[in-house]
Parts: sequence; structure tokens; C-alpha cells
Amino acid sequence: MFDLNERGRDLREWSQQMKRDWDERARQDAKWFINTGRLQQSDAEFDATGEREVERLILADLDLLTQGRDPGSLRLLEVGCGLGRLTRPLARIFGEVCATDVSAEMLRQARARLAGVGNVTFHETDGLDFAPLPSEHFDVVFSAYVFRHVPSAEVIYLNLCDAFRVLKPGGALKFQANTLTTFDYGEVEKDTWVGASFPEAAIRRFAQEKGAQLISICGGGSPDCWATLRKRPQVASAQPQYAVARPRIEDFARADSPQVKEVPRSGPGAALALLVSGLIPDEVDANTVAVEIKEVEAWPRYVGPPRRGFDASGEAWTQVEINIPVGMPAGEACVRVRLGPDEASPPVTVALHEPRPVVPRIERVSNANDEGLLLLVEGLDETADTGNVRLQVGDRIIKPSAVGSSPRPGVYQVSAHLPRDLRPGATELRLFFGNIGSPGAPLEIK
Repeated sequence: MFDLNERGRDLREWSQQMKRDWDERARQDAKWFINTGRLQQSDAEFDATGEREVERLILADLDLLTQGRDPGSLRLLEVGCGLGRLTRPLARIFGEVCATDVSAEMLRQARARLAGVGNVTFHETDGLDFAPLPSEHFDVVFSAYVFRHVPSAEVIYLNLCDAFRVLKPGGALKFQANTLTTFDYGEVEKDTWVGASFPEAAIRRFAQEKGAQLISICGGGSPDCWATLRKRPQVASAQPQYAVARPRIEDFARADSPQVKEVPRSGPGAALALLVSGLIPDEVDANTVAVEIKEVEAWPRYVGPPRRGFDASGEAWTQVEINIPVGMPAGEACVRVRLGPDEASPPVTVALHEPRPVVPRIERVSNANDEGLLLLVEGLDETADTGNVRLQVGDRIIKPSAVGSSPRPGVYQVSAHLPRDLRPGATELRLFFGNIGSPGAPLEIK
């Protein structure tokens, strides 16, 4: 995927830079650099955020990640453990946890914090791979909020390759990456805090290169994209089979509301879930199934077992989810599932409706970096970008540096750099999407 020999900067220099920078951050205020909600967090406050993250990212997907096996009998590799914010709750779920980090100082503090947890081992890495961990050793590999701080796409690629090496056949790799491809973000100099983009297309190519089953890829085009891949027990044949019969759409609904058949053409909830028969669940994935909607082809964000709330009635059906393509008009839409140019399901008709105007709402504000903000916002849609979104801090209007979707349905991320001359103190923050402004949210400038 990458020609590593053509890089002007030695990858080992990046390794040493990551170690130096994260060691220094660990000494300054490790909790803030890991969870940028507030400076000087207490242990209880800090650890509570880890509990919530593990519940959302692991427990909600546990059957998918473990294939129904007892997690207490499985080994998990955590990439970028920091102070063990997620490690402690992960250790209560899995039989063994190997927690890795590039920073020796982070690991020193993590060992002290988790001294009484007997099923966790810590391992310092060079930030490029997981040597000397054994091949095909872990049942699950998990990385949260790490690769977005990696300054080189090649370094991210090397980490993913070695994570795949240490994963057992049949095991799952779940990771988060920044997939922004906007011009504005491309112009920002990358370092060990504002990391490189690893676009959705690169994740899809990586899965194809490794012969992996790409189960889900949610939040593509945003700073917070989550992907889940499974290492196939054996390499697919030269002519793999993906269906036992002609695919057929047995049922459909709005992806976040299984009982609702109509889907908004844009905005929150603009995603369609299809229950499809005839597919081979262990073979098909988000790279081999496509959905045609009004003759526009869309690649799925999820291809896997039916999710909670969708009734498969005991049938061997596969759930396929897509985001409604940008610009799709309201009205009846002819929808098909395709496995190739000559293999498609009979069509079904899905009603797309015009969404109601939504007032944006700032759900959460946190520090993106020393001079920036990261907002979670409801009420935006896929047309939101740095051209039609503005922030108002007090009486100052600020253009965001990035706007993108997140894996959470209906929630978008907005990043912005704050002007250096803003006065310290309490003020109000508002967000404007076009001409519609959000209610104010309190903001403390320090």
C-alpha cells in the first residue's frame, strides 16, 4: 500500500519523537492528554470515562468481537494503553490483556495505577510494530484514540500490519483512525498530536490486501472513524463465493429505528439497514457487497449479523447498512444489493423523505489541543463542512478547521483553533449551520 523506502524522513525518527513527546505529556498532565475533558482530573473522574468508553466500544459489540465465545477465555491486545484508562475495565471482561504503549513514562504510571490487576501485562513498543509479541496470539486487538496522534500514515499502516500478524485466525481487530481528507486538514502540519489522516479508502485497501473480512467502517471522512476487521481462518480462494443463492432483500428499515420504514434523505437518521438472504455470512463484507440506490452505488458501513432490534426470525440473514448518499432526492427509491455487475437482488422500494429543519445542539465541548476545541454536535448533516459551519465565541466568529461525522448516529465532530488573543474567562459558545444557530453553551477560556 505504501512504499516505505520513499519516505524522506526516517521512520525511526518518528518513533523517537513519539516517545519523547508522550513521555513529556505524561509528566505534565497525563490524564488531560489522554482524555481532554478537563485539566487535573481525579482518578475517579478519569477512570469513569474509561468505563463508559469500554461499555460503548466493547460491550455493545462483544458478541461480534468474540463470535459468541466466553471473553474470559480470550486474550486481548490493547494498542496505546496510556495510563490504563480502558485497560482496567477491559481486564474485567477478558481473560488476559496485554497493554502496550510507546511511552515508558505512561507505562510506569499505568503499572502503578493497576498494580493489583493480575491479568494485565504491559509492553513498551517503538510505535512502529509489536515485536517481539508472538504471531497469531491474540483473539482481539483493540486501539482507541491512538492513531489520530500518529504523524505518518505509513506508521499507522505498519501498526495495522503487525496488529494483524499477532491476531489469531478468526480474531477481530477494532481500531479508530482519523479519516479526514479535506483540503484544510491536509494543509495542517502533522506531528505527534495533530496526526496524519488514514482515509476510509486506505482502510478498505488494507482489508483487501490482508484478505480480511471488513465488517464495519463507521464515521468515514471524520476524525473519529471506527473499523472492525476479522482475520479469515483461511485465505480466500482465487474465485471466492459470496452467495449460496441469488441475494434477496427480505426486510429493510431506518438503521437506527428498526420499526421505521421511511428514511430521511439527509441529516440525522439518514441510513438504511437491509436484511438480506442468500449471502454467505463468513465471506461477504463491506468490500464485497454494494448497494444500489436510485442507480447510485454506495459502499456499506456495516455487513454482518443482524443487530439488536432487527428480527431475522432465526434465518441465516445478513444485515447490510449504508448511509444515504449525499444529494439523494426525496421520493421513492429503487434499492438493490449487488455482488458484482451481473449479480444483484430483486429491487425493493424505499421511501426517502425530506428531513425537518433541525436546530443544532452542542452536546459536548472538550480540548482538541492546547489552542483548540473539539465539539460533538447534533443537528448537522452530511452537507456540513468548513464552508457552512461557524463558531461564535463571545463576539468572535471562528471558522472550524474540520467538520465530519462520527460513529454515533446523528452526531458530528467540529474542530477549531482558538485565536491567541481571546481574553481568559467565562464566555458563551454557539455554533451556526448555515443561518441556524445552536443554543449557547458555557465555555471557560484559560
